[in-house]
Amino acid sequence: MIFLIEYELDAEKKIDVQTFFANMTDEQIAGEYPPSVKPIGRWHDLPNGCGTVVVETDDQEALTAWMMGWASMATFPIVRPVVDDTMSRKAIKSMLASQQE
Repeated sequence: MIFLIEYELDAEKKIDVQTFFANMTDEQIAGEYPPSVKPIGRWHDLPNGCGTVVVETDDQEALTAWMMGWASMATFPIVRPVVDDTMSRKAIKSMLASQQE
């Protein structure tokens, strides 16, 4: 399952968190996620201290553990399962077929 996650840094910690993130090594970034959580992408709105993360996982506990690692510095107001075009079309076709029965 793919999740779209929005994060917001705590305003009073924004500079400290951005400094921490900027100084993470490539190894720290690569090891940041639990093995069952595959990062797809991360986009940041730096001036406003917020952004979007997209991950793939079937392990809710691992996803929650990753978010808890940042919980002292950020909140996650939106954690939303999303689907790609192929899955969207499949789900819509299934729904339409069930309505015609």
